Amino acid sequence: MRVNIDKRGSGATPKQASSKYPFTVELPDSATVDDLKNAVYKQAKALYPDRQRLTVGDKKTVLASGETLAKYSVNDGDTIFLKDLGPQIGWRTVFYIEYIGPIIFHYLIYNFSELVYGQAVEHSEVQRRAYLLIMGHFIKRELETAFVHRFSHGTMPLLNVFKNSGHYHVLSGLNLAYWLYSPASAQGTLLAAKLGDPLLLAVFTGVFVLAELSNLSTHITLRNLRPPGTRVRRIPYGFGFSMVSCPNYLFETIAWVAIAGMTRSLAAVLFLVVATAQMYLWALKKHRQYQREFPEYPKTRKAIFPFVVAALISMEQIEQAVRCALDPESTPDVKAQATQYCEQVKKSPDGWQVCLQLFTKVPERGSETRLFALQAIEAMIADAGTRGDASGAAAKLDTARKILLEFVSTQYSGDRYSSEPGFIKNTLAHTITMLGLATYPAQWPTFVKDLIGLAGIPDATGPLSEEGAGGVSAAGLSPTLVDFLLRFMGSLDEEMVSRAVPRGAEELARNTEIKDAMRVADVSRMAHAWYVVLACLSGTHADLARGVLQLMGAYVSWIDINLIVNQPFMRILFELLRAPALRCAACHCLTRIVGKGMRPTEKLYLLQFLSVVDAMKQLDAGDAEFAEEVGKLANVTGVELKAIWTDKSASSDAQAAASAMLEQLLPLLLSFVSYKQSEVSSAVFPAINDILSVFKKMQREGVALSAVQQQFLAQLLPVLIEKLQYSEDYSWPAPSDAAAGDTDGSLDEDDDEAMFGELRHSLRVFIDAIGQISSDLYDSGVLATAQSIFRQCSEYGVSAERATDEGGQLGWVRAELGIYLTQAYGERLSSSKGLRFGVTRFAQPNGTSSSSTGPGASAIASLKDLLTMMIQSGIVRSSHPAIAPMYFENLVRFGGYFEAEREAVAPVLMSFLGATGIHHPYNSVRPRIWYFLHRFVKQLPNSALAVYSSDFVSAVVGLLKISVDPAAIATPADAGSGYGLFDSQLFLFEACGMMLAPANLDDSTRMALLQHLFDPLFSGAQNLMNSKSADQLLQDPRALLQIHHYLTAIGSIVKGFPDVRVEKTASASAPDHLTASTVQVFLKAADMCVAILEALRNSQVVREAARFTLSRMLSVLGAEALPYLPRLIDSLVSSCAVEELLDLLGLLGLAVFKFKPYVAPTASELLLPVISKVYGFLDQVAQNGAAGTDEAVLLQDLRKAYLTWIAAIFNSDLDSVFLAPQNAQHIVTIFQPIATQLAADQSSPQSQRLAFGVISKAVQAWLVDPMGWHTLATLTPSALAALSSSSAASGDASRLRLRQGAAQALGINPSSDSVREARDQFKQFVMSTVLPVCFEAPTQPGFDLADAQASLVVAEIASLLQMTLLSGSADVASGDGNAAAAMPVLQVLSPPIGGDLNHNQCASYLSTALLPGLGCPASMAAEFVQALASLDQKQFKKYFVSFLTSNSR
Repeated sequence: MRVNIDKRGSGATPKQASSKYPFTVELPDSATVDDLKNAVYKQAKALYPDRQRLTVGDKKTVLASGETLAKYSVNDGDTIFLKDLGPQIGWRTVFYIEYIGPIIFHYLIYNFSELVYGQAVEHSEVQRRAYLLIMGHFIKRELETAFVHRFSHGTMPLLNVFKNSGHYHVLSGLNLAYWLYSPASAQGTLLAAKLGDPLLLAVFTGVFVLAELSNLSTHITLRNLRPPGTRVRRIPYGFGFSMVSCPNYLFETIAWVAIAGMTRSLAAVLFLVVATAQMYLWALKKHRQYQREFPEYPKTRKAIFPFVVAALISMEQIEQAVRCALDPESTPDVKAQATQYCEQVKKSPDGWQVCLQLFTKVPERGSETRLFALQAIEAMIADAGTRGDASGAAAKLDTARKILLEFVSTQYSGDRYSSEPGFIKNTLAHTITMLGLATYPAQWPTFVKDLIGLAGIPDATGPLSEEGAGGVSAAGLSPTLVDFLLRFMGSLDEEMVSRAVPRGAEELARNTEIKDAMRVADVSRMAHAWYVVLACLSGTHADLARGVLQLMGAYVSWIDINLIVNQPFMRILFELLRAPALRCAACHCLTRIVGKGMRPTEKLYLLQFLSVVDAMKQLDAGDAEFAEEVGKLANVTGVELKAIWTDKSASSDAQAAASAMLEQLLPLLLSFVSYKQSEVSSAVFPAINDILSVFKKMQREGVALSAVQQQFLAQLLPVLIEKLQYSEDYSWPAPSDAAAGDTDGSLDEDDDEAMFGELRHSLRVFIDAIGQISSDLYDSGVLATAQSIFRQCSEYGVSAERATDEGGQLGWVRAELGIYLTQAYGERLSSSKGLRFGVTRFAQPNGTSSSSTGPGASAIASLKDLLTMMIQSGIVRSSHPAIAPMYFENLVRFGGYFEAEREAVAPVLMSFLGATGIHHPYNSVRPRIWYFLHRFVKQLPNSALAVYSSDFVSAVVGLLKISVDPAAIATPADAGSGYGLFDSQLFLFEACGMMLAPANLDDSTRMALLQHLFDPLFSGAQNLMNSKSADQLLQDPRALLQIHHYLTAIGSIVKGFPDVRVEKTASASAPDHLTASTVQVFLKAADMCVAILEALRNSQVVREAARFTLSRMLSVLGAEALPYLPRLIDSLVSSCAVEELLDLLGLLGLAVFKFKPYVAPTASELLLPVISKVYGFLDQVAQNGAAGTDEAVLLQDLRKAYLTWIAAIFNSDLDSVFLAPQNAQHIVTIFQPIATQLAADQSSPQSQRLAFGVISKAVQAWLVDPMGWHTLATLTPSALAALSSSSAASGDASRLRLRQGAAQALGINPSSDSVREARDQFKQFVMSTVLPVCFEAPTQPGFDLADAQASLVVAEIASLLQMTLLSGSADVASGDGNAAAAMPVLQVLSPPIGGDLNHNQCASYLSTALLPGLGCPASMAAEFVQALASLDQKQFKKYFVSFLTSNSR
């Protein structure tokens, strides 16, 4: 019998074994699993049998040693999956190692105490007795390992020995011995005398010995169950086994209880707790295994403890475990085992009872322990089911309810409540809430009544009447229990209603039933309780009244509003609005009442009943906190009134009443908007937004605003403009403070600048809305204010230090406001009408000229005048950090202004280059201005720059000194941190390049300025390269970053020059837009860049800089820079990471597209190294798997980038690079992974489509048109469907024969034998490999033909099939390649192909071999080929989908 062995997963499969998979082993028909493991071991010597885990085809059934293969239905030819379990160690050896540790530690610490404790220790009798017993215990374990135990598993993973040994070596070894034999309990100490009672020692010794002998007895019983050399499992019987499954663990626990009792040592207690918890878990596992394996297993047996588990789980153990779990100084092992014990207590059927006793015990235990106890009780409640109807749950819930309510009534009614931690009170309230939800109304119908009664509040239901309200008194009320009642009610609302708590469908249904039941009587009972608290305790216990108000606001969303909106309640509520301690809470409650969801008519009645507008007008809202709450009330009132006013379902009377009330509210809203604190003003923003939205709609519909509404707008606009200003005491950074980066934590949500920005945004929305309602009002506000500010600045100047105006001089606050309003005015025009600053003049019949104003021309003229006023005002001369950034941002944002006002360029440029521009005294401002300068220069016409070049470079050069930011050394830039100030300096370098690029700049001036810029960069880089060896530099992060900065700066200067325009018919000479001297300077820079890269190619930052700089050189120099490309690629490919390769492929794709056909020799040279690097990465991942999600995404991107690059080669008509002598022999190797892996990879439909598209291009190039008569770039049906046959045949020869030019540049003759041989190999590859994939890929499981992405893949496959069929026609396949010369392009691209299919090689292969081999009937295969030849592309795709669908059923 032959069995195939394949790898499954990976542990740590040895390299010498992993390369052999899959392999086959020969076995006899009667072979066992052990025979199979030995056969595998012969094939892979590192995988000895114990290291193997063999599974059958489902990868779940494990082949057990000792069994036959026939038991698992393993037949000839089946595949067995092998997993390497890693290095193994025998269980017997593990036991030896585990137990020897405590023996060594106890021996050394007991006998060499002077070395351990620094003093000699005379051991007490307790210490001697404990030493002998513990040593005897572990020696017994070693002897049992040698002579008693028989193991069901021979080995375990090697690493597990360290985990297992830690338990014994640390807890029962080092820790126990150190504290047990310490001088604190030595002979002569008080502790030794206390523990040395001979009777107790005898009792504990006797218990220990009996437990150890019993433990040995059970081990012998277990040994005798299993015959020698077997792994047989049976039900154990005998001493101890009649009651429990694991008496060996029970007796060992008793032995350690004796040690703990004898020594009273905390270390012994800790080991007892941890060991007992661990043995309990082991016992449960074995107990359940027995029950699963043996149906007849005795039902009465427990896992380890023969009686009630709760009796053996003591409060002390729980408290000790909780303390260990929470102690930050506990070792990880101790903490993990303590946590595991706590979780086991929660899961124990009776553990909650111990926890219930623990929580209610007097005097109380530690807070953390009591918190855990409540969590355990809640775990029991959760196990009882959503409605408490689990089996046996009712009795448990009833017991917990009675005990907890008794505890609350007796313990929380006195002084203890004040000392109880708040989190305990809240958790207990939540626990009782969960009890109620699980039992109400079926089991505990008096749930709410009982809790209210505990607080001493009289029971009352039904609507609250004046008579009932007048009869309440404080007699019998317990403030502490009232406080607990309020906590309970808050927890009840949170669990039933709060949207912050996620709930399942069953919980939602239960909560709905409970709310319905509570609405019958209990909700009114709650409302009465609230009233009693407000009426009786608000004067003496403001905290309780505040809690009631908060509850009323929460509950009002789902209860009958009439329970609280009535005369008695509202009388108290409005009185509390004037109580300083409670007015904020009362106002918040009223806000929630007004905001309750109701029908429009009912809501209007509510607002009228409350007279809320009149009430707000009478309130003193001078305090900011209270003003914010009243503002929220005004806001929700306005929102509700607006909703009624615009609700078409409301009656006209209701709408009119709502409109009238809203107009009464407008002055109040206005007062809140004008409030100084932004928290107060922003409270009414939603209402303001709603009102303005209605006004805009009225304006669009031609409905006039009322006088009150117009007055409101006129008063609102100046208030909004005033609110746009910075606060006078706003905190600005010091001049020496660095610019804030995105990673320094200064730009978070709480940052003052971010919060003020949000406020300004909201205000701008309102101001723009007013502009839409009334443009005249907008201009009189925004435009007039800005103009006034600039006039004042022109006349009196502006202060940098003072915030307010003084003596006519403008303060920085209003100065910044003028600039901001200019931006706001321009942005509004830009978003609504678009900005066109230029003016077109037309000749009039009378000989004059007139401006064409058109829509918005006057507004744009106003903006132009405003910008002129801003520039001429000199406002930028203020050095305050708020002024310059927005000033220069305006100039860049409205750059079209300079097209109409060219004379403004000079003063603006000078302000950019001045003391408050790029040399601004504030470090935090300068980098932003550098960016704006770069943007400004980029917007100006190239010809207008030359006159300023010298002054520009002279002003900027002092800022170009390069230094490395220490933060960039500590944090790599690829982590997203950037390079600090240098990132901003790059804008200046590029701006310098733009200033030197104009053709009208004198060349000698350009060269002098270039030398001024380049010399420090050249010399700096060269000095660093000469100062150390390459290996030393690679170990110096600062030097590498410095070199990176020099190279990147050079690239940024070059980036400022325009890209070369390469014409297809032009020669590859120097670009005509650069002078020869400029080209030489750039070539020198390229030489240095490549030399540095070759020396330091192992540095990621140097590779990054070189790639950037040389890519810019390539764009600017064109063909002159192509010779550097191979050296660049060689250095990058050898060391680059996946991310770098992605960028590199993009660069190569751009190069082949832009510089065709001159780049053909270079592309030919680079083809194989780049492809090898790509496949190297892909193969590595195929073997090891992706390390994570990020790497998986990167590799998907790599596949797409690679295929895009290959497609770019074909689309650039450079297909001949594949046919170069060094590449032709590898064509099939290159395309094999594309066809078999990338085209079949369903995880990325984009890659699939690209893969089939690339193969289709190759078929077109080498099998349909091998002589290069047609361009591949336009060989797509969609692009050429409109071409006629005649135009295609007689098209521009120079364009159609670009491929021929590329072939000539490479010295390739398409008719040569070597090229013909390469094409023949590719054709055979297409027939044998590609065509089957065309049918396999779209029929794989999971490929959805209806999916949009999959549809594109199918379209590409259909195109490939038709192109392949065309290649098989007699004319095309004849071999001379000239058939395509006379063939119309339309025919090349878009069948029907026609012709004699009997002589078509591809047709014959499809119909007689491939399709029948795939299970397709002969008639259907013939029909498919006929459709392939006769249908156009669109029709065939539709047919192909139908064909695939029918054959996949």
